[in-house]
Amino acid sequence: MEPETLNLILRIVSAVMVLVIAYFLSKRARLSFEKSLSRFGTGFASKFAEIARYFIIFMGAAIAISILSLDVMAISIIGAVIFILVLVSMRDIFLNMAAELYLAIRRPFKENDWIRVGDVEGVVKSIGGIDTELITYDGDLVIIPNSFFLRHPVINKSQSIVRRIEFKLMMPRMDLDRVKETVQEVMKEIKPELLGDPELISIKETGDKVEVIMSLPIVNLRKLRWLSAKIVKAYHARGIDVEIE
Repeated sequence: MEPETLNLILRIVSAVMVLVIAYFLSKRARLSFEKSLSRFGTGFASKFAEIARYFIIFMGAAIAISILSLDVMAISIIGAVIFILVLVSMRDIFLNMAAELYLAIRRPFKENDWIRVGDVEGVVKSIGGIDTELITYDGDLVIIPNSFFLRHPVINKSQSIVRRIEFKLMMPRMDLDRVKETVQEVMKEIKPELLGDPELISIKETGDKVEVIMSLPIVNLRKLRWLSAKIVKAYHARGIDVEIE
């Protein structure tokens, strides 16, 4: 066997060994980082460990290329391809890390806040290192990747200006104690849709009608029509016809 051929085989074997060693080192480093950084949160530890793993593999590939002693053009092309592959594979990791850092520093919302992001609106159930969970109007659980918050504006309705709107209800004349009891039941029913406690301002008889005035804390005034329909439906379910003025 010619010396040049033998030298090439040795370089190839050495390059392969470097890649194998880099692969096993990257796995060991990932486990080590996940364990040592777990006190900062499993999500953060997992993402940092993954970045360290890719970095070790990239360095191993660079060393393997240098061992092969390929020409400059070939090394440049291979290095560029590896670098692009690493960036593409780590894109989601970087986005989620940037989103996690944004949420930790800016704190645009917290648990139990009512928010809207994109076309999704609901109460924040939990905020994780990778995603955030919302509960919608209909009670659906929506899991949103944190990177979504970097691409869409967040509206925090829990920190918006609350307006108190007075509702005047007119209903057929009946026992005022029954009216008060029914009003309290309806206010309790609609409370989850409000940003505060509803208040009963007055109950009085007016001719053959009973007038009830309630104060409801509302942020989104466009929700008034929907809320009015919900109140009327609640009274109808109790056998009482009401009109909202």
